[in-house]
Amino acid sequence: MTPEAIHLLYDYTYWASERVWGCIMQLTDEQFTRDLDYSMGSIRNQVVHLMSGTRRWMERLQGIAISPHLLFEEYSTRAAAKTQWDAMKVEVLDYIYSLDQARLDAIVHLEIPSRNVSVDRRRWPLLLHIANHATDHRAQILSLLHHHFGVKTVEQDMFFYLVERE
Repeated sequence: MTPEAIHLLYDYTYWASERVWGCIMQLTDEQFTRDLDYSMGSIRNQVVHLMSGTRRWMERLQGIAISPHLLFEEYSTRAAAKTQWDAMKVEVLDYIYSLDQARLDAIVHLEIPSRNVSVDRRRWPLLLHIANHATDHRAQILSLLHHHFGVKTVEQDMFFYLVERE
């Protein structure tokens, strides 16, 4: 996996996420935090879970102390969550764009005690995992938005990102 390919993947990931945020912002804050009895619960919980997971994985990849999970309750509005999202996006993309081929291929040691995991893995497949996790939750969010709130949703396929870039 090349640095250019990882850049493309993460640029697409945040492009797609911005499109989903456009749908989320159509909700009221009450709808944003309403429990939906699926996966992580509310749209808010999906977003906070995604931010928390991404932050923790990025910390693992950088070999720094793992932060506690973000608390759902600290994000009672769409605006509060989006502000945190935007700040994390800058941090993630700064990190992604700092990686050269050697760092992408480097072995990272992972300790995840809650999952009884202690393994060594190359950095780039872990970055693929993080992006894939984001795709999964974007799809869940879009489904919840459509089925529970009647929000007109958007395409998030990478193909449309590539076409739009041309």
